[in-house]
Amino acid sequence: MSANSFLDPNQLGGIRQRSTIDAGLYLTHIICPGWLKQCHTSVIAFNVAQFFPSLNRLFLTKCLGKAGLSPSIINFFNSYHTNRSTTYTWNGFTFPPFNTNVGVSQGSVLSSIISAMYMVPIIKTFKKRIKNLKEKIPSDILSFVDDSLLISQEKSYELSSVFLLCSYNIMSKLLFNAGLVTEHSKLEVFYFTRSQRPPNHPLDLTSVGGPVLTPKPIWRYLGFFFDCKLNFHHHTHFYATKCLSTLNAMRLLGNAYRGILPLQKRLFYRTCILPIALYGFQLWFFKGAPIVHNIYELKKMQRRAALWVTDAFCTAPSKGIEAITGLILIHLCKLNRRHHLRYASIPPSHAINSLLDTAHSKNQTPHRFATSNLTDKQQVKLKSPIKDVNECLNGVISCFDPTHLLFSPGMRVVDHFSSRITFHSPLSSSDEDIYAHMQKLDHAFKQSQTLPYHIAIIADGGVKKSNVALAVTHIWIDNHVTNQLSLQAMNITLLETELMSIGLGLTPTLVNNSVYNITVITDSMGAAKKLLESRPNPHQRAILPIINLIKSFLSKNNRNAIHFWQCPKKAEWPRHKLVDDQVKTLNDTSILSSKNSHLFSQKKEVDDILKEWQTTFATSQKKGQLFLDFEDEKQRVITPTYTKGGS
Repeated sequence: MSANSFLDPNQLGGIRQRSTIDAGLYLTHIICPGWLKQCHTSVIAFNVAQFFPSLNRLFLTKCLGKAGLSPSIINFFNSYHTNRSTTYTWNGFTFPPFNTNVGVSQGSVLSSIISAMYMVPIIKTFKKRIKNLKEKIPSDILSFVDDSLLISQEKSYELSSVFLLCSYNIMSKLLFNAGLVTEHSKLEVFYFTRSQRPPNHPLDLTSVGGPVLTPKPIWRYLGFFFDCKLNFHHHTHFYATKCLSTLNAMRLLGNAYRGILPLQKRLFYRTCILPIALYGFQLWFFKGAPIVHNIYELKKMQRRAALWVTDAFCTAPSKGIEAITGLILIHLCKLNRRHHLRYASIPPSHAINSLLDTAHSKNQTPHRFATSNLTDKQQVKLKSPIKDVNECLNGVISCFDPTHLLFSPGMRVVDHFSSRITFHSPLSSSDEDIYAHMQKLDHAFKQSQTLPYHIAIIADGGVKKSNVALAVTHIWIDNHVTNQLSLQAMNITLLETELMSIGLGLTPTLVNNSVYNITVITDSMGAAKKLLESRPNPHQRAILPIINLIKSFLSKNNRNAIHFWQCPKKAEWPRHKLVDDQVKTLNDTSILSSKNSHLFSQKKEVDDILKEWQTTFATSQKKGQLFLDFEDEKQRVITPTYTKGGS
C-alpha cells in the first residue's frame, strides 16, 4: 500500500517506518520557514472518541477494495471481524458470552494498519474538498491513529482562525459520515510565534457544534511539550525530572555492598532511563537552535546517574565519574546523525520526503514550506532539523529500495528456492568445531573440482587505513584458478567490501550456462546472508543485480544450487589464504573522494565522537586534579569508551 501510494503521506501512525518523532519533526519544520515568511502557525488538535470500537466493517471493506487488495485478503479481513464474542470474569463469576462484531479490538495485531486504512478515504476526501472550495484554504492535516492536527499558516491570526474553523467543520462532518465522532472535551488550539507577547486569541467553534477554545502556555501532543517559541525547555525539564524520579526509585535495587553490580546499574540506566530522557530531542537539537538550557537539564540528570552507578561522593567531578562509568556526555550528535541517516531508508510516500530538497524527495510533491521552495537567502537563515537532514543525506550514497518487489514477502528468492541455497558455518568458535568444519569444507571443495558442472568461488576483502576497500575473488575449476578478479571502492565498511567480493565472483558465474552447482567460500557469512535479507538494509540497490541473476540461475534448472561456506581466518586454509594475501599486498590506486556509504557514515560518526571524547578528556582539568589514569595489562592508559560495557 505504501508502494501504490494508497496511504496518505500525512498519515504517520500505525504504518511501518513512521513514528511520533516524524510527526514532531514535520510540525517543527513547517513552523520555522513559516516564521521566515512572516507567517504564524495555528493548530487545532482533535481526538476521535472510541476510535477502534467505532470502526465500521462495511466501510472498512470498501477501503480494502480501494487499496487494490486481492479478494482473498478482503475475505480474510471480513472473517476476522465476524462471529466474535467475549466474556468477562469478576470474583469468580463469569458473564455469558456476547457478540463483539462491531469495531476493531485495540490490542489486536492488525488494529494499527486497519485504523490507518480506515482513515485514508477520510483524509483524501478532506484534501479534495479543501482544494475545490471557491475560496482557497491553505490548510494542512497531520494524522497519527486517532490523534490529528489541522494546521493553518497565515500572516493574520484572524484569517487562520477562519481557515481552521472551516477545516474543522469539513473534517468533523466527514468523520461523522464514516461513523466516527470527535471528542469536544479534548479539542485544543495553539499558536506558534516568535513575538514577545504570545497571542491569546480564543477560537470559537460553537457555530459547528464545538466549544470556545483558549490556547494554553504549553501544549502536549504525542508526548512532546510544545511552547510557542519552540524552545522545548518544559519538554526537557519534564523528562529529565521523570528520569531523576526513576533513579531515586532504582536505589532500592541495591548499594555497593548488596544488590546489583555497577555494570548492571549502567545497563539499567542506558536501557530504562536514557531513552526516556532523550525522547523527542531531535525536535530541538539542530544547528542554530538554543540548546544550552536543555543540555544542562540532561547533564544534571546524567551526573546523578553516574553517582548512582559508581556510589561515588556527591562532590566527585562529573567528567571523571562519567568516564569511569562509561557514560559519554549525552552523545546527542551521534544519535541525531543516526536519525538523519534513517530518512534515506523511508518509502517514497513518507511525509518527510515532501519537506526535503529535490534530490532527496523521491519524486514527492514538495510542501509549501519545503526547503526546495525556499530562496537561497531564506535557506541561509533557516534553522530547522530538516535542514540538517538534507546536509547529512548530501554526503551519503542513496542505497535503499524498500518497495522493490524482490524484497516483498512471497517474491523473495528464499521464498521460492530456500532448499537450493545453503549456508555452512562452524557450530562455535572452539578449535574442535572449527577443525570439524574445515574437514567438511575440504570435502565440499574437492567435490566442486572433480564433479562436472561444478565451480568454486573464493572471495575476500579488506579496508586499508586510507579508507580504500579492496575486494579479490578467485574462481576455481578443475583444481585451477581460472580467473582472478579485483575491485576497489572508497568509503565503505568491511562488511560491504566482503559483500562486494562475493558479488564480484557470482556475477560472471551465474550467467555461465555450463554451471549447475556453485560453492562460495568466504570468511564473512554475515555478508553472504545479506544477499538474501528481505528487510530494508543499506545494501539493497547494490545487491539487486546479483539477486536478479541468482533468481534467473535457480529458475533455469531444478538441479541448480548455491552453497555458501564460511572459512574462518584463523583456520588459515591455504586456498583462502592466497586470496587474503593478495588483498593485503594489492596496491590501492588513487581514487577520488566520493560520497560515503550508509554504514560507513554510521561508523565514522561513532569513531569521531569517541575520538573527540577521549581527546577532550585527556586535556580537561574538570576530571579532577587527583584523577588516576588506569592502565591495562600491556601498561597502556585506558581511554574512556561507552562500548562493550564502558571504560
